[in-house]
Amino acid sequence: MAKQAWRRGRSVLAGMLGVVALTLLTLWGCGGGGFDQPATSAATTQTANALIDAGTLKSWVDAGLVNKAPGSYDRVVILDVSANAGDGSNAYNTVGHIPGAQLISAGSGAFQDNTRAEGPLSITGSMVCTGAAIDTLIQNAGIDKNTTIVLTSNAASATGAINAARAYTTLRYWGFPKNRLKVLDGGNRGWTDAGYILTSVVPSVQKSTYGVAQNGTTNVNTDMRVSLGEMIAYVKGIRDGNADKVTIIDTVRGSTTTVNATVSGPTSDLLDGTKFTPFDGAIKGSYSYHATRMLTSGMYFKDAAAIRADLVAAFGTDGATPLGETNLDATKTFISLCRAGNYASIGYFVLDGIVYYNSNVDVKWYDGSLGQWNLMAAADASNPTRGGKLAVGSIWDTTLLTDNLTWNVDAPRSKVIVDYASRVYGVEPSYANGNQIEDADRAYRSTVSGSTGGGSSSGGGGC
Repeated sequence: MAKQAWRRGRSVLAGMLGVVALTLLTLWGCGGGGFDQPATSAATTQTANALIDAGTLKSWVDAGLVNKAPGSYDRVVILDVSANAGDGSNAYNTVGHIPGAQLISAGSGAFQDNTRAEGPLSITGSMVCTGAAIDTLIQNAGIDKNTTIVLTSNAASATGAINAARAYTTLRYWGFPKNRLKVLDGGNRGWTDAGYILTSVVPSVQKSTYGVAQNGTTNVNTDMRVSLGEMIAYVKGIRDGNADKVTIIDTVRGSTTTVNATVSGPTSDLLDGTKFTPFDGAIKGSYSYHATRMLTSGMYFKDAAAIRADLVAAFGTDGATPLGETNLDATKTFISLCRAGNYASIGYFVLDGIVYYNSNVDVKWYDGSLGQWNLMAAADASNPTRGGKLAVGSIWDTTLLTDNLTWNVDAPRSKVIVDYASRVYGVEPSYANGNQIEDADRAYRSTVSGSTGGGSSSGGGGC
């Protein structure tokens, strides 16, 4: 009897273990977790971080994953984010491209918008693009919710890094988890440096019906984007003791040779490049780490250890005090900024996609950056010629939150300041009502139905 009972117990235990194993297998196939937890359903294209080498991509090409049938959990789409030349030509056609890659011919411009309102301005340049623009782009590329997107560029310079990083950052904002986004180290040059051949064959791709905000919900990740009002709040918090342990990384101040530079500029207006913002300087609490220093050459990125070492040595607004290892380790939130959000995208990518890929550290992107910040000057009666157009006493005035303040109309700069009075609301909104972009994006709903297009509504074994 005892022996039979033992056998029955062992059978029950085995059955229970089988159920547990099946459950774990199901979870592995279906994925799960929060927004930033890599979904395990993407096991075939899982990588250590968001930066991949040419060999990895080549293995996916050879395995038939690129432009695989919609709905497949290990499907890969390659986007060649490369702007046309002045004559309208593109190296995608004239030089060639990675097999299966699809061209985004506007380059980083495909992920920007020059018509959006934010804070006290009814129009602001170079802001994150709308959900409708992203829907059009991803549907034309055949991207669905199960697609792993590889971003590359034919520009063998920092421009290529901007193209890929701006796309990465925008797609992160519009709800794509980081485990579904990859950047090809070196871009197309990285592919040819590895000995692989480009092609002139343009792939035929079935459009998808996937939308970033459909079926009554939106996955827009507004937490990673810093609006103007939020940036003001962050800087005030830093000024008042930085209890929240926020570190601002200025990716345009300083260069490969002048890491101590403390004043950016002069900053051209984001909508009228022939004129300039009223002032320049360094946002209080920011540290200088120029985006080009995050690259080894061309579109090749530094590794996590090298980027971390650079951050430790990054100088603050006094041009003399480095961030230091203790402050770096204590940081809970990073905010990357530049002039127009492009270099800031490189900063966002290297932090979010490389250094803190598997981390609870919060990485954010100041979309408006200095092109927006440096317009926020009041029409102070004591300085009537300096170009500020906000109301006197405006809550949006950022001049007192800027170190090393330099008025661009003054000598030796003597720049023509943009007259942006027509962009300023007659009645400036409060902070609560001044996050118009994210309010609109949270309310956006895709006009498509279905979730993948051309295939099943989900992948990973029907999960």
